[in-house]
Amino acid sequence: MKTYACLIAMLLVGLLSPMWIAGQRSTAGTICWNPSSQCSSSYTFSPYQLPFQIRDKLIFGKTYKSVQFYSVVLKSVRTNEADECIHISEEERLEVQNLFRDRKVFASRVSCPEELVLYTNVNQDFNFLAVYAGANQSEAMQTLKRVKATGRYPQSYIRRMQVVLEFST
Repeated sequence: MKTYACLIAMLLVGLLSPMWIAGQRSTAGTICWNPSSQCSSSYTFSPYQLPFQIRDKLIFGKTYKSVQFYSVVLKSVRTNEADECIHISEEERLEVQNLFRDRKVFASRVSCPEELVLYTNVNQDFNFLAVYAGANQSEAMQTLKRVKATGRYPQSYIRRMQVVLEFST
């Protein structure tokens, strides 16, 4: 009887735990949203990227994801296949980072050579500039109000997304 109870308990834990997929532990990494804190991750993110914690040793060919979060997208530019890499400049990102010292300002670089970091729930035909807005919608609304109060980005909007590291190139 004990054996059956143990088997049932193990089966329930395996079925109910979203952390176990195909025999591998799969966790979404915590966002490192504070620009003045160091991010403990096995991947070294570029300054323009939104870093997240990856605790495991990196495995070639594996995709790593962050937890979902909210951001305020400030600006976007269309990528162009004829030009290698159209994106928001690092100078502009740093200018905006000075306005929001308590939240990471980040930019995408889709279609740029050797870019491994992508963001979900955005049009991949555009690169964007955004500020981390929080883990919930009310926090995101407050961040959007702060952005709009600057008068610099009146068309800014909230977007829920994840950071994705495709460790394959």
